[in-house]
Amino acid sequence: MAINTEATSTAIWWIKNPKESRGRRKNKKGPSGLRKQSLGSAFCLDMADLLRNISMQGYNKLLSPDITLGQRMIWLLLHTATTVSLIVVLSLTWEQFVAQSFVTNLKDPLYPVENVPFPAVSICSNNRISREAAFRYAIELQARSPISRPVEYYLERLMFLREFYVHVGVVVDTDDFGSFQTFLDVFGTWDNETFYDTRRIMKMLTPKCENYVLKCTLANVDIPCFSKAAFQESLTQYGPCCTFNMENRLKQRNFKNRLASAELGLTVVLNSSHSDHFAPILNTDGYIVLIHSADNYASVTSSNALEMFPGQREETSLQIHARVVDTDDSLSSFSPFGRHCYFDHEAQTSSNEQQRLLKSTYSFPNCVTRCKIRSVIALCRCLPFQMPLELVENLDGVVYCTLGHVPCINQYMFKWRNVLTERHMIPGLEREIEEALYCPQCLPSCNDVLYGVSLSALPIDNYLATLKLDGNNQSEFDSDISVLRVYFGDQYAQYYIRLLNNAWFEVFSTIGNIMSIFVGFSMVAIFEILYFLSKHIYIGCHRIVEKNHDDRKAKALEEKQLYICP
Repeated sequence: MAINTEATSTAIWWIKNPKESRGRRKNKKGPSGLRKQSLGSAFCLDMADLLRNISMQGYNKLLSPDITLGQRMIWLLLHTATTVSLIVVLSLTWEQFVAQSFVTNLKDPLYPVENVPFPAVSICSNNRISREAAFRYAIELQARSPISRPVEYYLERLMFLREFYVHVGVVVDTDDFGSFQTFLDVFGTWDNETFYDTRRIMKMLTPKCENYVLKCTLANVDIPCFSKAAFQESLTQYGPCCTFNMENRLKQRNFKNRLASAELGLTVVLNSSHSDHFAPILNTDGYIVLIHSADNYASVTSSNALEMFPGQREETSLQIHARVVDTDDSLSSFSPFGRHCYFDHEAQTSSNEQQRLLKSTYSFPNCVTRCKIRSVIALCRCLPFQMPLELVENLDGVVYCTLGHVPCINQYMFKWRNVLTERHMIPGLEREIEEALYCPQCLPSCNDVLYGVSLSALPIDNYLATLKLDGNNQSEFDSDISVLRVYFGDQYAQYYIRLLNNAWFEVFSTIGNIMSIFVGFSMVAIFEILYFLSKHIYIGCHRIVEKNHDDRKAKALEEKQLYICP
């Protein structure tokens, strides 16, 4: 007689395989004996319900009982093509937003020019060594030399010093350079100097500003030419030059002193005599003018100074055109390399350098100059005397470049004249890109003033005709002069501001419009989909927790099982 153990008793001793029986009971739902619905089947049923009732148009056609299978396939292909097109259009739109995340707009085309800082004006004579100073130094070297040589010998050797500047078309004789520099290291060094001080010597040999700048006028008022408010000697890429507004005292001006015309700007009378010429460096009969920001070292290769070459015995006018570039404060939340500019407080400097830069703000030209100085010291083990000490990171063991370093400087001159902050491979320029100086840490300043210059010239006779005559029918100056006028060419400057190209609500509106056109998307559909996903995430997590709980109970029961054998 067969006995149904399940119907007879549930006692442990009547059950042949307790685990198997317990497993069958787990699959029953309560006393009714119905199986629990699986997670996959519940998801499919809810997905079908979502497609039938979602607010987006056309998706209920996929499950409509009123259309044939062929019509459903057509609707499926239509929705697939629409979804793929939507993804492609959204990706292209997003790439455009990312590529044009920032934009520079013209905020004020009539920005008052009196609010724009007047630039520094550095005037450099083409003759970088004074004949009179060179003759005195030659006599000094002759007196110190143990070998009797004529003064002309030393004057000829002093011509080598112009190789520290830019000079075109001269073949460098390194042997003569080395022998003369050896002589200078022994007999041209003062007792308190540990090495040959090239900067001291070149400052001594440079023509004095007092002999070169004769008269100064600002806003049609005669001013002393040499003071902190006018001209001072400063270092530029051409060595010591006469620089106006070096301390940036004309940063803020009133309406009367806006310096916006030839008569109301800066007027300088210069000495054009060639009697003191000894070592001209450029093949031009003129002088050099550098227009640059007063806070920056004047160097053309640092993308800072604007270089002009007015002619001698001419009345030259330099019209300055300014553009002010500002950045909205909201962009400070982006990284400097993301917005491609530094705010003043963001420049990363070393501790020693930070102490030297506390009095000044960050600027792109000074950063490039600092990078160039670092490269020169690393490659040639010296510092060119033209470079400012304020931008040198570490002065320990650094000497000024001498004639013995000229071959090394000429070897890397191409590198230091070409600076890159970003590298983009261009076919045919691979070698130039690799040989250029790479300074990726240098970014433009977020708040800056950019200058442009236009030059015009007239014969000096027009200026001489305006001079008053004394009792002897003589004017204040003879014809051997040059006149330079520097002023703003317009009464207004252009004010630009860098902004976010698209705010968050503009991006949200554009994406919403695209999705509405393709699939009829709306906020209601978002909530419907979020509800659907949240529901099944909750159900899945609940199933996992429930399963883990049942497994723990089963494990505990197994540990307490009691088998009674007959």
